Amino acid sequence: MKEIAVVATEKQYARFLMDNISKYLGRYASFKAYSIAEVETLDRVKEDYVLVSAFNIFQQVRQKISDRSEIVVLSLALTKKQMEKLKKIPKGTKALLVNFDHRTCMHTITSMYASGFRDVELFPYYGTGDYDRSIKLAITPNEGHLVPGEISQVIDVGESSVDMNSLYIIAGKLGVYDEFSSKEAAAARREYYYIDSSMDKLLNDKENMSDKLNTLMNLMNEGIIITDVVGRVYLCNEKARQLMSHRSRVLRGFNIEELLPELDVKSTREKLIKTGDSNLIASAVEIRSGDKVAGHIITLKDFEEAETRQHDMRSKLYGTSHRARYTFEDIIGSSSAIREAVKNGRQMARSDAAVMITGESGTGKEMFAQGIHNESARKNYNFVAVNCAAIPDSLLESEMFGYEEGSFTGAKKGGKTGYFELAHKGTIFLDEIGEMPMSLQSKLLRVLEERKVDRIGSDKSIDVDVRVIAATNKDLFAMVENGAFREDLFYRLNVLPLNVPPLRERTQDILPIFHFFAGRNHPHMVLTPEAEEILTGYSWRGNVRELRNVVEFLMTKEKPVIGAEDLPPLRSGKGRAVPGFADKGQNSCIKEGMDKEPGFMERFILNEWKDLGLYQAVLVQLRESLERNERYGRQKLMEKVNGSGGFYTEAEVRKALSKLSAHGFVRSVRGRGGSVITRDGLSLLQVMDRRGGYGISG
Repeated sequence: MKEIAVVATEKQYARFLMDNISKYLGRYASFKAYSIAEVETLDRVKEDYVLVSAFNIFQQVRQKISDRSEIVVLSLALTKKQMEKLKKIPKGTKALLVNFDHRTCMHTITSMYASGFRDVELFPYYGTGDYDRSIKLAITPNEGHLVPGEISQVIDVGESSVDMNSLYIIAGKLGVYDEFSSKEAAAARREYYYIDSSMDKLLNDKENMSDKLNTLMNLMNEGIIITDVVGRVYLCNEKARQLMSHRSRVLRGFNIEELLPELDVKSTREKLIKTGDSNLIASAVEIRSGDKVAGHIITLKDFEEAETRQHDMRSKLYGTSHRARYTFEDIIGSSSAIREAVKNGRQMARSDAAVMITGESGTGKEMFAQGIHNESARKNYNFVAVNCAAIPDSLLESEMFGYEEGSFTGAKKGGKTGYFELAHKGTIFLDEIGEMPMSLQSKLLRVLEERKVDRIGSDKSIDVDVRVIAATNKDLFAMVENGAFREDLFYRLNVLPLNVPPLRERTQDILPIFHFFAGRNHPHMVLTPEAEEILTGYSWRGNVRELRNVVEFLMTKEKPVIGAEDLPPLRSGKGRAVPGFADKGQNSCIKEGMDKEPGFMERFILNEWKDLGLYQAVLVQLRESLERNERYGRQKLMEKVNGSGGFYTEAEVRKALSKLSAHGFVRSVRGRGGSVITRDGLSLLQVMDRRGGYGISG
């Protein structure tokens, strides 16, 4: 705290001036009053600032003032109350204005005239010199001993006070401004008839600016505290008072080091501060005036509120793409196997530990993952699903953990948020975890253990709070033994194991699931007893996904009653072929192989999703060639595909034909017979068309 000395001729007047000043600034400095006689007995006046009531006093004590002390000569003024005493003086009266020196006399006269007191003609008198002997009236601010003896009438208005100009100068040296932009200060200023007009405008402007700043700060979601040069709080908003209520009900006037001792205002780094039952994120920036620091702006954020706000912004930015749609109520089935799995899943939802869901392909592992998320404490946050098998190894790391701008060729401007950051406070679902490359498994393990992610190209770790649910249709334990999966990662993920039963182990659920899928578009579809027997007796190696494919196939029949002969070609659990359209044959197409794995079309679509637009365009043209009884070679096929809106090279068409042929959707005719679409190809095209297509279709 700064020290201020107030020096006047008499100790009593020095105390009077000191009281004038300390009324405003007593919280920001310590004051001491000295008479001239006291100063003369001292070795040195060592206070930071020395305030003198007149220049002649400074001349008397200057040798006693320390070189490091700064001197301020005060300007004095009469108050409104003092001026009231002079209103009864008759207009046109001449009077002496008696004070202790010429400067003070002239300043007082100027102040009185400027305030509107112009009916009396005033002449300066400071104890010496001649004066107009016709003058019989003297006005003095407690300097009656200087009034000439010949003066018959003396009006003593009392001691002059320190004027607002001087007060503001002292406040500026102390780095204090708020005391002069408050309502109390405005009321105090109204006690004076005269304040320099430029100073008055400045103070009024500061009041207006302060009001606007307070309004603006109170609109902000963060707590805002503004300090002066020595760290005293002179502005704060309501949010800051709420966030700091556990430490102090009053903030203004306190030093920020007292309120937030943990915060280093010289550092620009955010600081996590515990206060009461909550955590605050605090940061400080400098207020600069030229090359000097004039104060600081401290920002306070409630940690939980900031987390929630970030989540809301992520939700708006990414829409519903990272929301869990399914709950356990959406899982169809009354078998003991599925009811046990649902019960276990619900119990796991109450925990925050990692879950490993195992089960064959198509059993609904992601539905269980979404159900766990939607019954957990994280249900209001993102559910981010990642298929580790669908993303190329070269891209998986950048997709999982994100990257900074310029970190590699092709990196997006501004970088990219990774899946773990998107799942912050929520759940990340790592499907097909067994397909994750070993190089990435070690990085995933580090994220799970340290709860931090490092974006590619960044040297900064980002804290993440994520629950992990993994899923696989592989025997991970066998992979661990064979060295194909990290043992430490396996045990880190396999905290809560959950097995989803295959459809063949819950045969009583097959027909309810069938009718659920059929009910979406064909609610009145009826199965004959023979068809029901075949469906319930089939092994369903593709599980629910394969059953859905069968329903989609039967939709194309547009028949209210489905018999055994309407079913697609299946291999029953008893080894006999199920009757279907494959038995009927067509001369223009080869028969589908009866030994194909059920659900192979669905798997083809999932695995080849990137090029499905080209495959569909090729199949459409081959179907048209079949209907016209024509044959297309590669060159003509390319022209037909591109004529329908494609932009493919002959090499790309050749590669597509090779892929389609390898899966039995197309066959090549010997010689120059071109390519022919197969039954499987027609079925695949029907599935694609029902799903809305994947690109150009002719």
